[in-house]
Amino acid sequence: MNVNLLFNMKKILAIAALFITMGAFAQVQEASMYREGNQMKVNSRIQLTKEMLKGAKAFVLTPQITDGENVVKLSPIGMYSKDKFYPYLQDYGFTGAPGEVAYTKAQLPTVVTVDKSVPYETWMDGSRLELVHEYVGCCGDSGFEALDTLASYSEAPIDYTPMFREVAKDKMTKVVAKKGQAKVTFPLNVTTLNENYQNNAAEIEKIAKSIEEIKNANEVDLKSVVIKGQSSPEGKFSTNERLSRGRTKAVVDYISEQYDFGADVLEAESVGENWEGLRAYVESSSLKNKAGILDIIDSDLDPDAKEQKIRSTYPQDWNNLHKNCFPYLRVTSYEIQYETIDYENVNTHISLAYDAMNAGEYRNAANHLALAGDSADAEFARGTLAGILKDYKAATEHFQKALDGGIQEAAPILEEVSRYQYMKPETTEE
Repeated sequence: MNVNLLFNMKKILAIAALFITMGAFAQVQEASMYREGNQMKVNSRIQLTKEMLKGAKAFVLTPQITDGENVVKLSPIGMYSKDKFYPYLQDYGFTGAPGEVAYTKAQLPTVVTVDKSVPYETWMDGSRLELVHEYVGCCGDSGFEALDTLASYSEAPIDYTPMFREVAKDKMTKVVAKKGQAKVTFPLNVTTLNENYQNNAAEIEKIAKSIEEIKNANEVDLKSVVIKGQSSPEGKFSTNERLSRGRTKAVVDYISEQYDFGADVLEAESVGENWEGLRAYVESSSLKNKAGILDIIDSDLDPDAKEQKIRSTYPQDWNNLHKNCFPYLRVTSYEIQYETIDYENVNTHISLAYDAMNAGEYRNAANHLALAGDSADAEFARGTLAGILKDYKAATEHFQKALDGGIQEAAPILEEVSRYQYMKPETTEE
């Protein structure tokens, strides 16, 4: 047989034996990879034996993180059978620098620990930890010998469940006052109400109709009904005050019989003489002595003295007032206060946005949130909508603002949705 051919055959067999045996020697006792904040942590314990160097001048184990396209190589573990073979490791990045992990056959430990941390990148979602085996053979051969997959890492899907925070009713309501006047009349010196006297039936109906409109309205809470009786400033003040008080009570009692109001809803408020109404009439009139009458009205005189001075000083104007003004001062005014939803209130828009989200009407929810202001409650609601729509980037921004504004419920949600930044982009798409 040709000597060269025999030599080459032996060489081929030796290399084949090296490929067959080397891969079995590097055993991994344990390995893990996990993300901790913005760092990818890698841990593994690799068992080494001197047999790994059998038939090789040098042997290199290189841990690496890869997804098949991107690769981050970690510090390699170098082994060399004799000191003179250390230079062979230079092709693998060894320079003899302090902290380098390289051993001679005599120094070889039983186990070497890999404990590394590298900056996390989104492609590492779905990556794996590999151990590359490379060698420098004794016959001038070198290269790749084996590849082991030690561990893998994937971000779990974002577990997001929307939380609809209830908006307190008192944060989205307003109190509205409905005012009106009814000319309920009584015979001279009488305080008993006769609904059939003159036009009383129609005048009382004004009050009743206003009450009915409010009681029957949606989203309305009746707060109070105030009945105020007033008389004109003619005659003795004490008499007018007594009549005003009695007549007001008569109207209140009548309304109380018609409606089942709570004890604190219906109120009576009487004004002995309607000087305020008189002043308003005089000021807007063309009376000849308007200025003088106004001076008397605004003076510190008691009511009876004011009446007497106007009557005696300006008798013609007094007769004019008696005919054209006083009848309209003897009125029963009413004010109905009720609480209702304030649709211009930002908190109302937040509540309506939650209602829309719950109904799956996300465009409607977005429209309400556009009018909801910039409070922490509004930001939480915006984060909720963004989370439902799987826009985790926006959700993270809004929940961070909600947390900064004092809403502690945002903390665990923020922690979960903010993981979007560690995931491959396609994992957050519909």
